[in-house]
Amino acid sequence: MARRSEHLLLRGNIWWLRVRVPDALRPIIGKVEIRRSLKTSDGVEAKRRVRIERVKVEAEFDDARAILERQRDAPGGATPVQIALTEEQVWALATRWFVEQERAGASRPVEIGDEEVIQNLNEDLPHVERFEEVSRTIHQEVDKLLAEAGFLPGSGSVEPACRTKLLRAIHAAMIEREKRLLNRVTGGAAVMLNPNFHGLSAATELKPVAISTVTLADLIKRYNADPTRTAPSSKTKLKQDAQARLFKDVIGGKTLVSAIDREQARKLLDTVKVLPANATKRFPNKKLAEVLEIAKAKELVPMSVTTANSYMSAFVSLLDFAVAEQIIEKNPANGLRLASDGGKRKDKRLPFTVADLTAIFAAPLYSGCLDDGAGYNRPGPNRPRRGRFWVPLVSLYSGMRLNEICQLTEDDIAVEDGADIILIRTDEDGVKRVKTHAGHRFVPIHPELKRLGFLDHIAAIRSKQPAKARLFPELTTASTGYISDNVSKWFANFLDKVEIKDSRKNFHSFRHTFRDGLREAEISQERVRELGGWSSGSTEDDYGSGTRPSTLAREIAKVRYEGLDLTSLCRPNNLNGLAGCPQPLEAPLS
Repeated sequence: MARRSEHLLLRGNIWWLRVRVPDALRPIIGKVEIRRSLKTSDGVEAKRRVRIERVKVEAEFDDARAILERQRDAPGGATPVQIALTEEQVWALATRWFVEQERAGASRPVEIGDEEVIQNLNEDLPHVERFEEVSRTIHQEVDKLLAEAGFLPGSGSVEPACRTKLLRAIHAAMIEREKRLLNRVTGGAAVMLNPNFHGLSAATELKPVAISTVTLADLIKRYNADPTRTAPSSKTKLKQDAQARLFKDVIGGKTLVSAIDREQARKLLDTVKVLPANATKRFPNKKLAEVLEIAKAKELVPMSVTTANSYMSAFVSLLDFAVAEQIIEKNPANGLRLASDGGKRKDKRLPFTVADLTAIFAAPLYSGCLDDGAGYNRPGPNRPRRGRFWVPLVSLYSGMRLNEICQLTEDDIAVEDGADIILIRTDEDGVKRVKTHAGHRFVPIHPELKRLGFLDHIAAIRSKQPAKARLFPELTTASTGYISDNVSKWFANFLDKVEIKDSRKNFHSFRHTFRDGLREAEISQERVRELGGWSSGSTEDDYGSGTRPSTLAREIAKVRYEGLDLTSLCRPNNLNGLAGCPQPLEAPLS
């Protein structure tokens, strides 16, 4: 006969996980054992599910061990972790006690009109109503209730204020029990009953009282460690950390997940609605309350609706995980998000006009500067042709995103079907990233880039650098792990220098400009999506191998910007009489 798993328990026809909590961890976990329904009556399926649940329980034990270790290292030694019961949990425990008492009383019939019994009940009721006279009995009943819920009696694992609420609730239930008994014996309504217990009787169906010890901080830690989630990039990790800090600042890291309700979720929504953009960077040493006061006093512009809703979406996802882990039954934050600000989606980022492009490519960096480092905006004799020179041009004539360009290596430039193309792809090391699935693509090199000498730059890199060398090695990587972040900051300053101050225009405006160029060239939607890495959202995107490189090369060559003349940027061998270009600088750019 097969041996049953020691962690399986059959209750009725449903299998449950049953795990004894190690003695040392009981003050932290707050329970003697952990029981969880496996939601199946099939024994084979139960054995499969119990292994999965056992791993989750072990993760909880590891969290508890870490807490215990911190407590041991803290001054004064370990103190038990105290759980804050919600009002619903207190009432659920009191309801359970009362209904069980009613069931026990129902099995002992009383004789209506029994004078002796009535007299005794009338004499006992005033004593029961005085809390002090039955205090010891109430404490005993509360300890029994908590033990049934998984808490160690007398362990101090429930916050004193919460225990007091439970004591008062059980006391009220005791009084209600005595009054109902008196009314049954007298055959009428001799005393007024407590309306809080209306509808409760021996027939009331009881539900298990789930008291989770998982705090918001615990949940965040468990969520981040969940092996079923895709590991985030370094930049996404920074964003998630900022979101988690705000959740803990607004709601409280020590708040039980089971105690988070709709009101607290709305408190988070109200906070992100008024929180200024980049608050952590702008006010690194300020507490959240102080930041909100400053924002109100100075009437600071809040973060965008899109950013605010990204915080709420992250919070909803976190609580969805808690539901999936059976920590809570439902998500109190579902549907909470700010309404759209009413602005047209396309107006959130504007393309560059021809006047903008003329100003950009007439700046000292392109017409002659001291260098392409700190002296990029100071007129001088040099015309360096490195990353800061090429990246804007490549984006203008390919529609590529900033990071897609910054991370290019020499092997991303290839010849296919007789066309020079740029491969936009990820790598096994995770250094190269592509924003979307549709973003994996190739883009033919535009004839204007060839005229300006882009292929010469690639040839120079290949002649001087090892295989797979970056096309723009002087561009430095930011702390986020993205090369593009530093370039983005630089380009924002660059636009300010050339008097382009519209907040809706930044580097990404090149991509919008390219999209307009595709429209003017009357290129088909299918080829537009292939060139720009946009998805139609249709299953047809997954069919076939795509348009031939030579065909896309002919299409992209149609893109023109009427009125933009970049002839002055050509190298000497492309334009006779133009002043020569200096040797590439070796110092990195920040």
